[in-house]
This record gives sequence, structure tokens and C-alpha cells, in this order.
Amino acid sequence: MTLRTGSRHRPLLRLYFLATVPVSIFFILASTKVDPAYRLTRTKKLRLGLRMFLNTIRIPTASSFKVHLVMALKLLEVPHHQEGKVVECGSWQGGSAANLSLVCEVTGRRLAIFDSFAGLPEGEAADREAPNYQAGDFHGSQDDVRRNIERYGALDCCDFYPGWFEDTLPQVDFPVCLAFLDVDYESSLDTCVRHLWPHLVDGGHLFVDECAIPDYVALFYSESWWDEVFGTTPPGLIGAGTGLALGEYYIGPWDEQDAHPLQHITTGAYTRKGMSGHWTYRPAGHGSVSVVPGRRKSSATGSGRDQPAATPG
Repeated sequence: MTLRTGSRHRPLLRLYFLATVPVSIFFILASTKVDPAYRLTRTKKLRLGLRMFLNTIRIPTASSFKVHLVMALKLLEVPHHQEGKVVECGSWQGGSAANLSLVCEVTGRRLAIFDSFAGLPEGEAADREAPNYQAGDFHGSQDDVRRNIERYGALDCCDFYPGWFEDTLPQVDFPVCLAFLDVDYESSLDTCVRHLWPHLVDGGHLFVDECAIPDYVALFYSESWWDEVFGTTPPGLIGAGTGLALGEYYIGPWDEQDAHPLQHITTGAYTRKGMSGHWTYRPAGHGSVSVVPGRRKSSATGSGRDQPAATPG
């Protein structure tokens, strides 16, 4: 995701972005939780980060190498013996897939790439994001994606699942340790989370690209949606509304970008299996909510009409 800026500002933004590349690589990958089994020295981390940066120049991509670095970090922090594949939904020309494949090569994991390879479908009338796109947007053929990954990534780590998400994602029957969703539509986000969340391992990460749209990321805080679909409470989202704090200039909101011509957002957000974004506090006399793992229960004087059925206490 990127916000368009006036042409007279682009040279300054490019200069700033280039100047922060080595600093970003050092700061993001400097984690004490990286599994030593991957044998990544500082030099190897820098080399990996630079390759990922160059790939976002070589291959058209709508996401930043900085969020690719964060996903790399989260994968490197997963113990090498932990099971789980990496999933990407929405690949366009394969820029993010090429970078994820490099990390999969280091960590010994498979990358499952889900895409229609025909661009976006026709938007649904009920989808609030549909008016922003046209059918066929972000088209990248499977041959183009494979070619870019083969040239700049690690094709041997990749498996391809061509087709619409509602047809292909039900095929997922393997554990997932990290998923990256760059899917644009609300309907696509709904489909992806419905089918991938049950396969996400405990502590596994799910990243989204469209993080600056409050209505869009509201799914990760919707108590009714999570209760209806999974019978649990919402996990929340780190970076909701502004994206991860990766040194970018974005003060929002989205619909005021013309008032801030230098602001841009080239970042993402993530949730993690086991996180909680569920509000439980109630003032005295207004009812309270007690929580057991995976469920929530009304436990006081309120009518409870906004709560799901009580869990036996």
C-alpha cells in the first residue's frame, strides 16, 4: 500500500527512503529472539535485507521492503523445529513473494502463493472497498510471478495455488506459521481470515497490507464477527490505522492525504494467534465481563443482549 504524493515531493521521499535502508535493516533484524539455528550473522542479515530492498525496485510491488523485513524477522524468530508453512494471498508481480521465498530458503519452509493470476475480481455491492478498484487490477500472470521469483528469489521453496480465494483456500490442510494478506477487498479479507485462521499455529502471525483504513481493519476488533465465525473473542491488530512504526511519515487519516502531501504509508500491520483485542471493563453497576480462554461470558447485572451465550461457569 502506498499513498500517492505530488511529483515535486517524490525526489525528497526517495532520498529519505534510500537513506534509511541500512538503518531499517539493522534496527528491524536486530532481535535477540532470532533462532541461532539459522546461523544468520550480522553480515548475512544485511545481505538479506539489501536483497529484499533491491527486489522491491526490480519487481513492481505495492508493499514496502520494511514490512517484508518485519515478516522476515517474525519468521526468523520462529524456532526451526516449529511446524508451519508461509502463505501469501495476493502476489501481483511477485515482489513480496520473492522476498518471502528468500526467508523461507533460510528457515527451511515452504511458501504457498494464492492468487487468481488474473487480477482482482469484480467487486461486490456490499464491499465498501469495491468502488476503489476495477476487475483486473493488479494483474500478474503465474508465468510472470514464477519468472520474477526464479530470478530474484528462491523458486524451489514455492507452491502455487491459482484461482479465486473462495475456491483455493478451502484446500489448506497444513499448519501456517505466517500469512501475508494483500487482498484489497473486504470480501477477500473475510474469506482469507475465515479459512487461514484455523490453521495458524499458536503464536503464528497474520499480516495485512491495507492497515490505514479503520473500517477495513475493524474486522480484527469485531466481537460479533469473531464470535459468529470462530466462537471466540477478537485478536486485535498491531499497527491498526497507521501501520507499524517503521520510520514512515503518516499522520492520517486516509481521506486527508491531499492536506499532507509528504505523508505516505509503506508499511503493514499484524495480529498473532493468542493476542487479544477484547474490551472487558464495565463501570460498577453497568455489568462486567469475565473471560475464559477463547470465550467471553456476561457475569453481572446487565441484560447481556450484546453478549454471546454465557459459558457455564
